[in-house]
Amino acid sequence: MSTAGNNLKNVSSHFLFGENWKQFSGSITESNVQAAVAGLARVLPRDLLAGRDVLDIGSGSGLSAVAALRLGAKSVTAVDIDADSVATTQAVLARFAPGAPVSVRLLSVFDLEQAGLRAFDIVYSWGVLHHSGDVGGALSTAARTVKPGGFLVLALYRRTPIDFLWVGEKRLYAHGPAALKAVIRGAFKSAYLLGLSAMGRSPLRYLREYNERGMSWSHDVHDWLGGYPYEPLDSHEVVDRLAAIGFVPDLVIERPLRSFGLFGTPCNEYRFRRSV
Repeated sequence: MSTAGNNLKNVSSHFLFGENWKQFSGSITESNVQAAVAGLARVLPRDLLAGRDVLDIGSGSGLSAVAALRLGAKSVTAVDIDADSVATTQAVLARFAPGAPVSVRLLSVFDLEQAGLRAFDIVYSWGVLHHSGDVGGALSTAARTVKPGGFLVLALYRRTPIDFLWVGEKRLYAHGPAALKAVIRGAFKSAYLLGLSAMGRSPLRYLREYNERGMSWSHDVHDWLGGYPYEPLDSHEVVDRLAAIGFVPDLVIERPLRSFGLFGTPCNEYRFRRSV
């Protein structure tokens, strides 16, 4: 399965991620920032990040950029293809990292080299490249911006047995009217929470305690349902692709797939070191 194609590299064919992050950003508090810091530190602890120049590909809400600065990054360059994401990143950085050495640019991952962005100590992209329209090309382009000896840090959806269904759902959701989105979202949320109850878990407690990387459950659900283009990869595919261009896996966190992907798929997390 592949969603690659020149038309899918164009932001006009993508889900409006930036609109989601813009809405979410008004509710961000210091607690969200601390959760984002903890999430980033899992793959980029302070001793690896401090004093390094960081490129954040697909900055979204800007929380990852703030987290990198909190963990001691020397500078952060944040890029996103969505104008709302760029504006939101700028606003969140102004609130939680005023005066920090940051640059935020409206830029596709496929245009990084043409824009002169190369040779960063750390290149970070969380849950983004599988939505680029050409995940293989995006991985190669991102990799070329890493200095020799530097790190490429990624989170990418893993495959499920029903990816073909999710591609269709995401295409429909991304381009459908608001009323249809509300119906799909409501059905998914109800089924998900009923599933928690069936497993003996408290839905109310789950919602109250949800703080994955500082995000909110409702916005993450919207992001999952609308995340088109969609091109997941299993960990061996990611490792093999990057090994072929000189990257050694330094850390691989493989998330378990539950219910055959019926309620979505987790992101596997990776840290690669560039050897050449």
